[in-house]
Amino acid sequence: MPWKKYLKFLSPVDFITLAYICITGILIIFSRFKIENGIVHLLMRFAFIAVIFLLIYLNQTFSANKALRFIRNFYPLILLGYFYPETDYLNNIFFSNLDSFIANLEVTIFGGHPSIWFSEYFHWKWFNDLMNFGYFSYYFLIFIVCYWLYVKSLENFLYALFIICMSFYIYYFLFILFPVAGPQFYLIPPDNQIPDAYIFSKAVRFVHDLGEGPTGAFPSSHVGIVFILMYLAFRFAPKLLKWLVPVSILLILSTVYIKAHYVVDVIAGVLSFPTMYWLSSTTYQRLKRYFTITV
Repeated sequence: MPWKKYLKFLSPVDFITLAYICITGILIIFSRFKIENGIVHLLMRFAFIAVIFLLIYLNQTFSANKALRFIRNFYPLILLGYFYPETDYLNNIFFSNLDSFIANLEVTIFGGHPSIWFSEYFHWKWFNDLMNFGYFSYYFLIFIVCYWLYVKSLENFLYALFIICMSFYIYYFLFILFPVAGPQFYLIPPDNQIPDAYIFSKAVRFVHDLGEGPTGAFPSSHVGIVFILMYLAFRFAPKLLKWLVPVSILLILSTVYIKAHYVVDVIAGVLSFPTMYWLSSTTYQRLKRYFTITV
């Protein structure tokens, strides 16, 4: 069957994912003299587009295969793990690092860096690991909320997945336009360090070594997304909310404690949440008129 016939099986989240791939691809093409290895990133985009349409084809051909259906629905979350560190590659196209501005703003407001005071005052290893647990939980909270809704209601899942993914894509564009690395990269030792602890501090360090770079600090997508997750749970999964709230509080505090974010980033993340949700929800309502919501 010609591939064009499978366009009708695109979902709203497929569309915005493809849009993000294409827009950033155009950005790479027009910025090829400012960045290195642009051809590699462009080839990756062609590969992602091919995989998306392959998943659509396979899902329609083998519609009874539950594992394939699961992959077809959850693939955008996997791609988010690639697109985030890539913002470090693209985030100096328009401006150089803006940490000096954010750091000076923080000093002007607070008289110093709360992230330094936080880790110095609460220096115990158990508290350190508690904060690292909060930060590490971010990688699971998104999946847990999505999977909960996937099991309970496909319609609510597709809505929530769209809200989460589009919000991430907007944050990624902001990271590209306004590069801020965060205290862990901007401050100098020992101010950018915290004492070692137990299990979760090592887990966070492993994740940082694997894919973290000097990018994505302002506004805090950790904070913005976790507020979105709590609101989605409030609307569609109230039983999950009572577990989500305390872990989310730890996560928000941890972003400052481990020096991933300035307090200014956190405030911006909170303030950005309503706009992100409104933009994503409005876009979804318009797109679902043209694309299928059953995948």
